[in-house]
Amino acid sequence: MRNKISLNRAWMLEAVRRLIQIVVGNALLDFPGLLHLRMAILRLVFKIEADVIIGKNLYFIQPHGFSSGHIAIGRGTRINHRVEMDYSGGIDIGRDVWISQNVLIETHEHEVGRGLKESWPISTSPLQIADGAWIGANVAILPGVGRIGVRSIVGAGSVVTRDVPNEVIVAGVPAKIIGKLEPLD
Repeated sequence: MRNKISLNRAWMLEAVRRLIQIVVGNALLDFPGLLHLRMAILRLVFKIEADVIIGKNLYFIQPHGFSSGHIAIGRGTRINHRVEMDYSGGIDIGRDVWISQNVLIETHEHEVGRGLKESWPISTSPLQIADGAWIGANVAILPGVGRIGVRSIVGAGSVVTRDVPNEVIVAGVPAKIIGKLEPLD
C-alpha cells in the first residue's frame, strides 16, 4: 500500500512539473522581460543557477513514475527551444553549456527481455555535461552515456552512444571523435 501511495505521489509531482513547463514553455514568454518570469518559475521547480536562459518548449521529464532523478543546471548555460531531457537517472549540466534546438537526452532504458514489454526491467544512468560543452542541433544522447567532457562539441545530428572526452569534437551516427580543441591556457 505504501509503495502505491509513493508511486501515485511521484506521478502527481511529475504531472505538476509537466503542467508548469507547458505554461512557461509558451512562446509568449520568449519576449524580453517575460523570459525572466519563465526562469523564475522554473527555478521554483528545478535546480537552476543564475544567468541561465531556457527557450520555449523545453521538457524535463521523469517517465514511468521515477522519483529519484534530479536535474541541476550551472550558471550561464543556454538551452534552446524544443529540447527534451529525461532526468530519471539524473542530469548535471555544468557552467556555460550550450544546448541547441531539438536535442533529446535519455537517461533510462528498457532492458529487452522475455514476455511483454511492460514486464521488462528499466534501468537508469546518470549523465554529466561538463563546463563549456556545446551540444549541436538535433542531437540524441542515449542512455548509458555518463559524461560529455569539458569544452567538447557534439556535431549537429549526431547520436551519442558513449562518453565524450574533454576538448574534442564528435559527430556522426554513432558519434566518433573527428577533431580536438586546443586546451585553454
